Amino acid sequence: MRIDKKSVGILLMATVLFSASCGSGAAENMTSDDQKTSEQSAETTAGRDSVSDGLPEKNYDGTDFVILTRTLFDYEFNSEADGDVLNDAVYKRGEIVSDRFGVNITTVKRDCDWPSTEFNSTLKSSVMAGDGAYDLVAGYAATIPNLIGDNIFLDWNKMKYNDFTKPWWCEQAVEEFTINGKCFMVTGDISLTLWERMRCMMYNKRLAAEYGVPDLYDVVAEGNWTLDELGSVTKNVWTDLDGDGKKSKDDRFGFMINYSNAADNLKEAFEIYVTKKGDDGLPKLTFMNERTQRALEKLNTYFATNDVLFSADIDEYDTLSKKAFREGRAMIVALNLGSANEMRSMDDDFGIIPYPKLDSEQKEYHSTAQDNFSFFVAPIDVEDAEMTSIITEALASESYKNVIPV
Repeated sequence: MRIDKKSVGILLMATVLFSASCGSGAAENMTSDDQKTSEQSAETTAGRDSVSDGLPEKNYDGTDFVILTRTLFDYEFNSEADGDVLNDAVYKRGEIVSDRFGVNITTVKRDCDWPSTEFNSTLKSSVMAGDGAYDLVAGYAATIPNLIGDNIFLDWNKMKYNDFTKPWWCEQAVEEFTINGKCFMVTGDISLTLWERMRCMMYNKRLAAEYGVPDLYDVVAEGNWTLDELGSVTKNVWTDLDGDGKKSKDDRFGFMINYSNAADNLKEAFEIYVTKKGDDGLPKLTFMNERTQRALEKLNTYFATNDVLFSADIDEYDTLSKKAFREGRAMIVALNLGSANEMRSMDDDFGIIPYPKLDSEQKEYHSTAQDNFSFFVAPIDVEDAEMTSIITEALASESYKNVIPV
């Protein structure tokens, strides 16, 4: 099976995290030809190298820079050079920053699955005790915000050397997270999980060709990838493969999506937001409006067709959809970008595209990252806030230059 590498470029160009401008999303126009892709990657990396982070010369004489990470995602900062292109890039990033500033970057791992409270409890207890144990925290995006009200984080807007207008940060996301002039969480290219958990759709090229579907890359590029178009290209794909006379998980479907993480992204994809900032800078509820109602009606009609498998079980969907896609029983599935690596065993070629727009009136495509990516916070008891600011900026910058392009 061949992954069309152009698809990743199309997705990243077309989607915007939190409707924000994330630097990595706007540059790559990769082709399916490996040689051309390598050449373009080299050119892109060279161009990125020219973007200065503006950091001062500092030597911290081997001081430990300790990052609290989630056990499952410690690889974001703690990877060995083992021949894997991504692991090697992460390792190289650490070496570059360590050599440049004379720091020893280390990680402390704590469990942080959905039901676990160990990570947040460990962090809060440490800060309340004034241990100064962690210089940076890569927290669970779904739960780390729960600690903001405890006043244990530094305000990133006051950190001297962090420039959130740089392409390695999600600038508009930072703007959205800023309330009353304060921002306690940031993310961007420093977070590998941000891109791995980016919501997208994958489509089976063989099935698409068999059902007369036009090149979806062209449809996306021309701005015509809408909810109606999704319904059109997946119409009449359902096939009763198990012969039970009804829609069931072992059949062939035009589209598969779950009711939770995958469906959540439909709001942002359709430019429907639960809140928006008012003139006073505070969030206001904006969800209940005509656009929301129209989207719900269109989705209800589409999801009721046999061509869609709409799963109510998150874990079941993850297994079911990936299995169906690998076996050629789903034309289009809603997954995250990191799932592409799990599809290498399938026989059919597949492409990656953004979620559709609500209608042709909408100008842009949008996406979000599933909530288990990393948000970065700085504890108020860090021993050297300037060092935290500098090393965090350097790690983000080097991610932009040497990790994300691979």
